Amino acid sequence: MKKKLSVLLNSLAALPAFLFFAGAAIQWSGAAEAVPAASYTEYAERRTVIPCGTPFGIKMLTDGVVVTDFGAVNGRLSQQSPAEAAGIRKGDIITSINGIPVTDSESLSRAVQEDPVCTISVIRDNEEMTFTANALESDKDGEYKLGMWTKDSVAGIGTMTYYDPETRVFAGLGHGISDTSSGIRMPLLSGEITAVTITDVVRGADGMPGELCGAFISSVEIGTLTLNSDFGVFGECTAEPLLAEPVEIAYKDEVRTGSAVIYTTTGGMMPEEYSIEIVSIDRGSTSPVRNMTIRVTDPELLSRTGGIVQGMSGSPIIQDGRLVGAVTHVLVNESDMGYAVFAENMLSAYSE
Repeated sequence: MKKKLSVLLNSLAALPAFLFFAGAAIQWSGAAEAVPAASYTEYAERRTVIPCGTPFGIKMLTDGVVVTDFGAVNGRLSQQSPAEAAGIRKGDIITSINGIPVTDSESLSRAVQEDPVCTISVIRDNEEMTFTANALESDKDGEYKLGMWTKDSVAGIGTMTYYDPETRVFAGLGHGISDTSSGIRMPLLSGEITAVTITDVVRGADGMPGELCGAFISSVEIGTLTLNSDFGVFGECTAEPLLAEPVEIAYKDEVRTGSAVIYTTTGGMMPEEYSIEIVSIDRGSTSPVRNMTIRVTDPELLSRTGGIVQGMSGSPIIQDGRLVGAVTHVLVNESDMGYAVFAENMLSAYSE
């Protein structure tokens, strides 16, 4: 019998959610060598948080408009995108056109219609850059266009990692929200989180990652987003989660290979506890969120999901009574395995 964790919110009418936040690693080339824990006798004052494992919905507006792809505008005139020909790249963040601020895709389109000879201001790799492009008249609708696909908002579901009752701060996902085509982390303008119920599971298999299927709980906002970082999303909860007992956050040198558990939700809104194994630890990893390799060992979770599936990103990992990390990625070719980030890294990301 699995250990049930208290429900986040009462179930209400639901709306479909259409995007799931979870990383997927293409392959695993072998376990990193485990590094023995350092022998420390004293630590700074430990932070205590409430581990969650509950699903939550994200609605996020980007700070500027992100370029995701290119395409021809008028095949009779040119097969190349005017924006791409001018030097714009996927992942560029457009902030203005001809001095007119661009806040969403509609404002971008209006600016282009006003003057097709476009001076485009973008941010690339944290640097401001300017390009000039001549918009072309579309052979489909007659409007002037720059030949690029853009994104100004994101919506989806993930898993909450922890909640700090003293500060009301929550952390989730364990990795940043990025554009899938360019890999660029989406710049956050504003956002909110809502309650979610898991309605179904697409079971994962080797070579085909599964996913949690969920629905937003209508009109139930439970917090705001303030940071989209490499180590996850953070913000303030306006509805206090009533979940597990508080635990201390482990320092990364205390994490060891061996048995552990995760809290995650595979149905409804109530997390359950499942057994896993921390297979290897890479304290010197060049990837900010692939600090551990983990394997699902719990027969019930393997039966339900096939292992780690998309939507479980952020599921907290508990070892020796402390929060040691969060699930971040599934290994596509080995669905029972995945990567995880240190909880200490998540905590540091929001404290900086």
